[in-house]
Amino acid sequence: MHHYQSHELESAVSELKREIRRGRWFKNTLFLLLISYLLLIIFASIGVIDEIDPGERIAAIKLHGAISSETMNSAEILVPAIRKAAKDERVKHLLLQLNSPGGTPAQAERIWQTLRKVKKDHPDKKIFVSVDELCASACYYIASAADEIHATEVSLIGSIGVRMGGFGFVGTMEQYGVEQRELTAGEFKALLDPFSPRNPEAEQFLKEHVLTITHNIFIDRVKSGRGERLNQESELFNGLIWVGQEAKPLGLIDGFQSPQQIADSVGVESIVDYTPKVDLFEQYANQFASSLSSAWRGIHQSSALEM
Repeated sequence: MHHYQSHELESAVSELKREIRRGRWFKNTLFLLLISYLLLIIFASIGVIDEIDPGERIAAIKLHGAISSETMNSAEILVPAIRKAAKDERVKHLLLQLNSPGGTPAQAERIWQTLRKVKKDHPDKKIFVSVDELCASACYYIASAADEIHATEVSLIGSIGVRMGGFGFVGTMEQYGVEQRELTAGEFKALLDPFSPRNPEAEQFLKEHVLTITHNIFIDRVKSGRGERLNQESELFNGLIWVGQEAKPLGLIDGFQSPQQIADSVGVESIVDYTPKVDLFEQYANQFASSLSSAWRGIHQSSALEM
């Protein structure tokens, strides 16, 4: 009887040890899986996995929002990404996914020039543009450098024009008895000061020598990129905007293919995101700074030159 009880006890102890070992194995396996998953996420976020992937692909670069030196849609951030994608031997073509109301001419010009250089240095790599809701002004300035522009039939395209605006507080100041005191050297140094009366001569100068010249450069870039595809009989450069269905016969876009349809048309299945990775805190900080800067320009001086 005693021997039987001893045997049962030993069996129970052995079973308990086996269960403990099973539990440890399960916990260890779960822990390893969790660590592997976290490493996979980290490596994917910093591009390590992509760096060792030998597969051919289309490099997608997204530009969503205002184009400005104060946002993540600046030439400083996007130009290196475009150059890196173009130099990557695995990249067969480039795809810009655009959704923007426009921005500053200087940033658009720098990105446009980069795209033209890429086309010259890598003639075998086509540059495609895919438009979501909107591609206007400086956004279309950039898009015009591409080999093909695709949108949806209801996307908004165009607005080929330039603007400069601000506020005037002269009437308000007179109403409350506020006096403007500002010293300048140069007759037109404060030509858009919102606290001074309008100066027709200065405004005419800006229109002729800033707005018109910038607009002409914009037109030249569009004509250079789109060439004979543009409908020469239509007035395309008056700042109007068209839906995609109208934009195609005008020659502003080439078709209505989605990003995947573009990839299929050139026989490349994989689309890899080459958009520069920006820290979320930095992104929001830049957007906040941009908003403050725009508000300050509008109240204290004038609006910057914009497209």
